[in-house]
Amino acid sequence: MKKHLFMKDDMPTTAHLPPAAPAPSPVPASAPSPSPAATSAAADAYLALARAATLHGAEWPAVRDLPADRLLAVVGAGTMGAGIALCALAAGVPTLLADARPEALAHGVARIRSSLDGAVQRGRLTPRQRDERLALLRPCADWHELADADAVIEAVYENLGVKQTLLAQLHAVCGPQTLFISNTSTLDIDAMAQASGRPDRVVGMHFLTPAHITPLVEVVQGRALSAASLARARAWAMRLGKLPVLCGNAWGFIGNRMFEGYLREVDALQLAGVPAERIDRVLEAFGFVLGPCRTLDMAGTDLVSQVLAERGKRFDQPPAYRRITQRLAELGRFGQKSGRGHYLYEGRQPVPDPDLARVCAEEAARLGLTPQPDVSDEHIVTRCVQPLVDEGQRLLAEGVAQRASDIDLVWVLGYGFPASKGGPLWWAAGQGHQTPPQPQAVVS
Repeated sequence: MKKHLFMKDDMPTTAHLPPAAPAPSPVPASAPSPSPAATSAAADAYLALARAATLHGAEWPAVRDLPADRLLAVVGAGTMGAGIALCALAAGVPTLLADARPEALAHGVARIRSSLDGAVQRGRLTPRQRDERLALLRPCADWHELADADAVIEAVYENLGVKQTLLAQLHAVCGPQTLFISNTSTLDIDAMAQASGRPDRVVGMHFLTPAHITPLVEVVQGRALSAASLARARAWAMRLGKLPVLCGNAWGFIGNRMFEGYLREVDALQLAGVPAERIDRVLEAFGFVLGPCRTLDMAGTDLVSQVLAERGKRFDQPPAYRRITQRLAELGRFGQKSGRGHYLYEGRQPVPDPDLARVCAEEAARLGLTPQPDVSDEHIVTRCVQPLVDEGQRLLAEGVAQRASDIDLVWVLGYGFPASKGGPLWWAAGQGHQTPPQPQAVVS
């Protein structure tokens, strides 16, 4: 699924997390509740330790004499591709932006230029810095121009067949040194690797939206990935200014697998008659940077429905499953891009849409569901947040995530879980649901 849909300018980033401090001691069950300030300080210390453990953990191979990767290609000039290219340009990396569709390529270049122009207007870049970044960008519509790229990041349509075909085409034109990086948000990296012709050099790297702002990526390790390729992927992530979090190859990886359960309950609440604006208000009061319905409108219900269609090929999805999201897409209510989704939009400003209640009620009646809108705010929080905790525990049990603190980092830095609450697993421990997670000792 793709500031992140959840990011604000003042959110902590990998550069802004406080220095590492001793891990906070668990609060005894009989102790009085700590003040919000004390809890926030403890969460900050925990997240700093979590970042150090993730950066220097034993899961990253110590490979010497890695190639001096210099040239990056980004295939797909849409929103994600342009955002990834902006990361590379900011890092001073010569970047090829490739798209077989000339109009899409032109639009992607224009998006990059507009973003950089906006940074100049806001005083974040000088005109000279903007021009220096643009000079590193080379648009191209011919795959053969990618032959000398050290790494290619594909950011095309989230469809397994499309990505498999593209990687096979790239294998035919790229040199043996080229590392293939897929920006898939949910798909099977092993299936892509096997179709690529170079399975030891295909790795997943899930950038979160917007790619040039969100400070974290999930690095997805497939079965055939070589140690050298994993080390190169980590180096690329860090060079692009991202905190790399390693995860196993499972649908949705860490972030989106957990996100699915959260959004499932959001859709179910709407079918029960709870208004979108109330759900958003309650979860923002809990501390999320952005409510889930506004998030879906920013992502685009059309794109989310495409992800659900792919998910349905692997998992059972009953008729009521995520039905509101899918129905809005069917009605052309894509969110901000179409001016109407869960909300009406005047520019980017959301306005509650009275007609949404009718859409939800019609779907509920068609499915034979009885409205139950009279629920407490606490019920909304528990119903939406508890699936994050439950799925996080499953990810640990399955070995998809390396450590509980990795899960918390993904959700704080990538999905807008309140940093003052430390992440879903650290927060749950504070509620007495489990033992507080402790970042594993750093291994150099």
